[in-house]
Amino acid sequence: MSELIKVNYETEQPTVSARDLHEGLEISTRFNDWFPRMAEYGFLEGKDFYSKMSKTSDKGGRPSVDYEITVDMAKQICMIQRTDKGKQYREYFLELEKDVPF
Repeated sequence: MSELIKVNYETEQPTVSARDLHEGLEISTRFNDWFPRMAEYGFLEGKDFYSKMSKTSDKGGRPSVDYEITVDMAKQICMIQRTDKGKQYREYFLELEKDVPF
């Protein structure tokens, strides 16, 4: 299985970057507007996600806020999207779960 999104296994629960997920799902809404709406679905900071500063891009510029979100939160966000990309990412996370139980 090829890597669709980088999964961080160095935390208590495996996580992914919310910005990477936003980009991969090809969400047209700005990240800064999209993520707070996703968090309103009952996800808890400190349990389902935590904020971090992202590194500056290769193009320069200042760091921005990113969120490390649990794979479970990512799967639920993918279900909400109801797009082909959402389905592709959701299936990817389900396959990961079979290979490495969370």
